[in-house]
Formats: sequence, structure tokens, C-alpha cells
Amino acid sequence: MTTQAHPSPAPPEKAFDQKLMWGIVTCVLLAIGISLLATVTTTETLANRDFIEYWAAGQQLVHGSNPYDAHRIFTIERSAGKHALQPIIMFNPPSALFLTLPLGAVSPKIGYLLWSLCVLGAWLGSIHMLWIMNGRPDNALHFIGYFFAPAVACFLLGQMAAFALLGLTLFFYFHRTRPWMAGAALLLCALKPHLFLPFGAALLAWSVTRKDYRVLSGAAIAFAISSAVPLFFDPSIYLQYAAMSHSSGVMVKAAFIPTLSELLRFAVDPNVFWIQFLPAAAGCLWALWYFHRHAAEWDWYRQGALLVLVSFLVAPYAWYFDAIILLPSLLYAAYRARPSTLAVLFLLLAADGAQLLLLTSSQSAWYLWPSAAWLAWYLWAMRAGRSPIALPAVV
Repeated sequence: MTTQAHPSPAPPEKAFDQKLMWGIVTCVLLAIGISLLATVTTTETLANRDFIEYWAAGQQLVHGSNPYDAHRIFTIERSAGKHALQPIIMFNPPSALFLTLPLGAVSPKIGYLLWSLCVLGAWLGSIHMLWIMNGRPDNALHFIGYFFAPAVACFLLGQMAAFALLGLTLFFYFHRTRPWMAGAALLLCALKPHLFLPFGAALLAWSVTRKDYRVLSGAAIAFAISSAVPLFFDPSIYLQYAAMSHSSGVMVKAAFIPTLSELLRFAVDPNVFWIQFLPAAAGCLWALWYFHRHAAEWDWYRQGALLVLVSFLVAPYAWYFDAIILLPSLLYAAYRARPSTLAVLFLLLAADGAQLLLLTSSQSAWYLWPSAAWLAWYLWAMRAGRSPIALPAVV
């Protein structure tokens, strides 16, 4: 007769620390929930958040109208209580409209509630999967994901970047065991393809050198389906998207988005738009070299963590809240970092959060430092870190 072993109880000090951390997380989530409910009760408030662009696009598409029509979008947003003198247009390609389609059937309040719950689910679900992928460690380091300022900003604004985080996490989660599903998850990364250019270059090289196209096939099938959905409502959707992209070019060129690529363009010649794509091109070349160097031991979460950080740093443009996609990379390094290195990470997280509270303009040059800081900390943490942790295969 065999007896089942039971895990020994955690030491009182450790149990107290875990209870304290769970208490803090509960308070944070409660505060977010109260903020959400307060926003839902005030249509005027939610109409002046980024969510309104997705709701307006869904309203247009459901009625067979152009979701990229600036005049109509502005009218819809103003009717919901928007104060700005310019509309917020959804710049995502038509393949992303499958996410906004359900919003066309509901009011702004209901739409914001449903959308926010989906964003919250993508955010928290990704953190849980990352905890599993790192071996279910018995510590509270995954709580970093709950306090990461770009993630909080993404949720409060109702931004789509949380779904890109989910797609990236699902790809890491399934790439070894269910490559078709991992490829389909990349559809969510394609919501913001400019954030993953070097990552995509390495993925293409990985598929070609291994002659394994299951991931690319899964991505192609998912992308084809999502691209066909809006055609049922608006057969001219791609012509309308092309016209919007062309007409919005002047506005995009004039705006300063705080990234290193934009800084390079404004430093060299603000009127030459292609300059800001040079860092991404250099990043793609580096990604191909990096893949070639590590091809023999390539693991998408291990090597992909650095690829994501570099991809974000050299992105042609990216907003502050888009940095939510860096959570897998930061958590990967945090689980392997020494205590002194972790202390620096906590200081960076605190400074980043304070900056978010103090700055009022999303175009402030102060938003330039975090992307470089995350990459620098990651490299330092991995160089001075503890022994590598064997990553479990996810079934």
C-alpha cells in the first residue's frame, strides 16, 4: 500500500508575504473594477477614450458603411459625447475588424463594458500562462504583470494592444506542441504588425530552414478568414482602407510619436517618412543573424524574449501602452534574475508608473526612455542571472 505525499506547508513568513501580495493585487483589481463601473455610468467619459474608435468602426461596419470614413466616424463619436475637435480613426487593417464587429450591435456603455472585460481577460490570462510556462514558480514575481504601467494604461484606455500580448503569449505557449494553433494565435499579433517586424523575420527564417510550415499555415488560414469577414458587410473595405491610409499620411508624418525611429526621422528630415523604417530594417537583419547564431538550440520563448524587446525598440512607431507586449520578456528575465537585479527592475517599474501619472501628453519625449531601459535591463539580468530554468513543455 502506497501513501500519497503531501506538500509541506509554506513557512509562516512566506505565507504572510503571499497573502500580502494577493491582498495588494485584490485592491488594485478592485480599484480597476470601480474605475470601470464609474466610466460605464458616464458615456461622456468613455467617449473620450481610445475605445470609442473601435466602437464607431463597429457601428459603421454593421450597417455596411465605411469604417474608415473620418467624417462619419467623427459624427458617431460626437454623438457619443466626444469633445475632441478631431476624430480618432482606427488605423488597424480590415483583418482586425472582426474584433470590433460585435460592438456595432450595442450601445457605447455596454460596448465598453464588454470590450474592457475582454481586454482584462487577455491581460490576466497572458500573465497566468506565462507563470505556467516558467515552471509555476512558488513566488510572486508574476505580480509584476499586474502593476506594469503600460498594461494598466492599455486597459483603462480600452486599447487593442492587450490582444497582441495574448497572441504572442499563446504563440509561446503552443509553438512546441500545437504549431497550427500557435500560428493562428499570431493573427492577434497582426493587429499591430509594426511592433513585430524583426520577430517576423526570424519566424520566417525558422520556418524555411526547418522546412516546417505548420505555424505559417495556421497564421495564413486565420488571417484569410479574418480578412474575409468584413467583406460580407462592406465589399469595398480594402479600397476604403487604402484611401484612408493615403489621406492620413500627412497627419501621421506631422505627429511626433515618442519612439527612437520617430526621433531619428525628426532629427534627419521630418518630411522623409521612410527614414523611420531604417531602424526596423536594421533590426530585421540583426534578427536573421541572431537566428543563424542560435538556430541549433532555438526555443521561441527563450530566444523570442529578446527578439520582442528589440522589435519594440526599433518599431517604426509605437505608443506607450503598446509596451504591454514586453511582459513575456520581462517576466522571463525576472524569474532568472538575481535579487540585486530585481531591485533595479522594481525601481524602473516605479519610475515608469510615476511617469504615467505625471505626464498629460501621450506625445511627451519622456516616453522615449522606457523601451531602451527594458532592453538594457533584460541584457544585464540575463548576463548576471542565475542558472537557466528548464522550460516545461505545454500540452
